[in-house]
Amino acid sequence: MIPENSIARHVLLATHKERLLGRIAAQRIQLAASSEALKKPFALADKLVQAGHFVKQRPWIVGAGVFMVLLLRRRNLLGWVGRSWTLWRGWRFASRWLRENSYLKN
Repeated sequence: MIPENSIARHVLLATHKERLLGRIAAQRIQLAASSEALKKPFALADKLVQAGHFVKQRPWIVGAGVFMVLLLRRRNLLGWVGRSWTLWRGWRFASRWLRENSYLKN
């Protein structure tokens, strides 16, 4: 009932499909082998992104770290406090003087 050319065509298509599936399987193996070298860098990048999200959700950690560094280097801490105080006093003096002499509006 089925014409022979139809059976031959199905057989031809089936063999072609099998060859293609074999090539696909070989390419998958080759791709997996070549991407093996990227596993460690991508894992590190994932950990860095997770750490970034962690710190972004808890910004006080950065502040505490900065505070600890400044605390451990008290000499620098006192210098920064002194400079900050001087800058703040200078700004107050300058802004008051500029307002009194009508360079700034109240």
